[in-house]
Amino acid sequence: MDIAPDRTSLSNLDKKDKESIREYAQRWRELTAQVHPPLLDKEMVTLFSDTLKAPYYEHVMGSSAKQFTNVVVVCERIKLGIKSGRISAPTKKKGFKRKEVNHIEHSYKGRKNSSQHYHTPS
Repeated sequence: MDIAPDRTSLSNLDKKDKESIREYAQRWRELTAQVHPPLLDKEMVTLFSDTLKAPYYEHVMGSSAKQFTNVVVVCERIKLGIKSGRISAPTKKKGFKRKEVNHIEHSYKGRKNSSQHYHTPS
């Protein structure tokens, strides 16, 4: 049994790592054609934009694109901006390692203890 996509399944789609933004948009658009009742263009733009990750999401949300095809063009411009170095590619955030946290805690305790022994001249 094949179940037709709905708005929720569209909002849960992700761009694949090796997929271009145009390929992803095409795949996403083909699935929207199967949704009933059909999506309005404004709804399509919102749903598609919400599936994008950084830096696409931030820039698309800041654009005034109202048509789905315009959103795809904005995304392609973002990709060119990343390639040219004008837009920063997202970096993975690194968490603190336990050793770094221990070092920071130790440094702070040392400063706290040394300040307790400091006397101001009267």
